[in-house]
Parts: sequence; structure tokens; C-alpha cells
Amino acid sequence: MADSRGRTPTGAGRVTRWLRVRWALVVVLSVVVVGWAVPAATTERVAGHPSPVELATDVFTSGMATPRDGDDGLWLSWSLVDTARDRQVGSPNSDTDRTNSESSIKAWIAADYLRVAHEEGRALTGAERADIAAAVRRSDNAAAGRLYRELGGDAILSHLRAVCGVAVATSTPGYWSLTQISAVDATRIFACVLRTAPGLPGGDDLLTDLRSVEPDDAFGIKAALPPTAAVALKNGWMPHTTTGQWNVNCVAAWDEYVLAVLTRYPVDRPLSYGADVCRDVTAAVVGRLG
Repeated sequence: MADSRGRTPTGAGRVTRWLRVRWALVVVLSVVVVGWAVPAATTERVAGHPSPVELATDVFTSGMATPRDGDDGLWLSWSLVDTARDRQVGSPNSDTDRTNSESSIKAWIAADYLRVAHEEGRALTGAERADIAAAVRRSDNAAAGRLYRELGGDAILSHLRAVCGVAVATSTPGYWSLTQISAVDATRIFACVLRTAPGLPGGDDLLTDLRSVEPDDAFGIKAALPPTAAVALKNGWMPHTTTGQWNVNCVAAWDEYVLAVLTRYPVDRPLSYGADVCRDVTAAVVGRLG
């Protein structure tokens, strides 16, 4: 309150100044609190987009090194596909370096056999069905060879290009196991098998075969996944005395993911070394799924 000459009494002036100071402090603190809250809010998922934390950890966004990248004498290539979101990530050489497909190509031989039989309008015989199951579940080379020859040998590779859009060739005509694939090729081939099989007579049986591979042949990727996961897979492996190296490939699918881990390493190491590489790469990749 001002006096008759327009002056504010001393006590009232102190109160007014104190109120102004308190109000200023409230404003400053509000700005600070709001300023702190904004960064926190930006870490939330907005309209389906990943947060900065997710961007930093999701393998499809940032890529990753694996715990086996520095292994002496190991050649390693891997590719991961998210079929639900049409995403792919892999090692720097995943689409450039090639290696023998080994028995991993048997998944395509089996699917192509079903496709051709369907186009010819004929049902599979019991012997043909048994060969498919043996080639996939037990990785039976003799059974796979019969299917391959019946399909026209290397014609399976021209079929692969026409049906799946994957262009590959064998380094030695007449040998399906020497088909030269990259890790990206491996994931694309297996994804195509899983995508096309359900529409073919006998396709559901093939999917069951791929999920029922015998334990000794189901090494690598499956070992790093939850025991309850439904995993379809077809691995390939062979020690080559001419090169002095193992070729060990692990290819598998679970949920919406397809993963291929391809390796070469000295033959004086056991098959279990390659299996462990596949397992360790898988564990690292799964740990970075957003």
C-alpha cells in the first residue's frame, strides 16, 4: 500500500520484493524442469518409430561386430533377415564373399522337387517323399542326389533364379554341394523355401522336416535360441583335404527372422568349432534385436 505521497512503506516494500523474487524462482525452476523433461520424453517410442536407445542397440540400425570376428584362421560371413519388416543386416562381406553351400542347399532341392511335381500335376510317390525327409532330417546325400538328378541336376539353380530371384552357380557342374553362395544368398534361399512351401502339396510336411532335423545335425543357431522356439533349419558341413579347410554353414529361421552363418577354418579343428562359431554369432545377434 502506498502512502499519501505515493511512497511504499518499508515493510510492504520488503514483502513485494520477496514475492517478486519467489515468482522469478518459480519461473526459472519450471523452465529447468521442463528442459529436463524434454530429453526424457524424446526417448519414448513415437508413432511407431524407434527411440534413440533402440537406435543405438538394434542390430538392423547400427550393425555389429561378433565375438568371433578376430578368431585366427577363421573366415566368417553372416546375414540376418527380418521377413516381417523387410530388413537385412550382416557382416561387411555378407553380399560379396561366396563359399560352398554344402548341404544347406538341400532345403531348396526339396522345395523345388515339390514345386516341379505340382506343376507336372502328379502326386509324390512314397519313395520320393522318403527321400525328401531323409535329405532334410538326416542330411542324406544319396537321397538328395536322387532328387537332384531327377530335377535335371544343375537345373535346380536356374529354377532358383526364376522362383526366388537368387542367381548362383556351382563351381563344378554336377555338384550341388559346390554351389557358390554368399550369406545374403543363403538367407534369401531359405526364406524363399519357407515362403513357397505352404502353397505346395507336401509343403507342410517339408516344413515339419525342417523343424525336425536330427539333433546331431541341428547344431549352431538353434543352440543360442530359447528351447521353446520353433526353429526350421538346414546346415551344411564338409572338411576338404584339397583346401585344408572345413566349410561349415548354419542356416535357420525362427519367428520372423532368417539367419545364415557361413564359415571356413583349418581342418585340424573339429566340426564342433564351427558349430560354436554359429552359436556365438547367433547369441550376439539375438542380444541386439530391437
